[in-house]
Amino acid sequence: MSQRSARILIAVISLLVLLTVAASLSIDLGKYQQRLSTQEGQAALQGIGNPSQLESALKQHPSNSLLKLMAQTLRITNDTKAAIDQLAAQIEPARVSKEPNFGSVTRDELDAFRRDLKTAEANARAFLPRYAAIFKAERAQIDSATVSLHVPKEIASQVLDGVTQRQAKALNAISLILAARADYYSAYDKYIAFLSSELGSFKVVAGQFIFPLQRTVERYGAAAQAMTSSAKRVAELEADMKKQEKPLPEEWMQLTGVK
Repeated sequence: MSQRSARILIAVISLLVLLTVAASLSIDLGKYQQRLSTQEGQAALQGIGNPSQLESALKQHPSNSLLKLMAQTLRITNDTKAAIDQLAAQIEPARVSKEPNFGSVTRDELDAFRRDLKTAEANARAFLPRYAAIFKAERAQIDSATVSLHVPKEIASQVLDGVTQRQAKALNAISLILAARADYYSAYDKYIAFLSSELGSFKVVAGQFIFPLQRTVERYGAAAQAMTSSAKRVAELEADMKKQEKPLPEEWMQLTGVK
């Protein structure tokens, strides 16, 4: 090998070594910057307990990926709540929300009302998979957001695990409410069926039913009590679920340190 060729070979090898070192330094620096960004992101999350605090934090740290993920998660969960409310409103036909005027109602009208109650009961017993589908779509959107915002895997995993736990609790609560609503519609149907069978034999005075026979009064009382008890059960379960709602999605509570 000539002296010139040797110098060229040495130069090439030196260049390769420099490039390797530079690449290694670049990778290490990238990891360090990512780790630093994650630490800064987690620090920025501390103490955030409601949407207004999140908005203020974003103004101070507009490029913070964790804050941006938190904001995007909040929008997604709000959309999910709206979809759930919309689905819940579809369970019962509109006519069910208004009690018939028993002073003037006809048997045909009561029969139509009972059909609506049966529809509502069937929907309450069949809608749970549709709620599950809404939650599945929510999780997929949040998962996609963690990727698009380049959120560190350990944080993304923690958030998604929290989403799974929150959704499981919500779906369980919804399952209980749907079952209670189905029982309520069933009891309401029996109540209407009783009044339909007695139509023409009772009077309605100042909102009170007047029956000619004591045994009829007792049967009415039993039907009314069953309906009232089932309605109370629905109200209690819905109130319990309302109490569990947080200003921010539950999966962020551990990251923000707010209970």
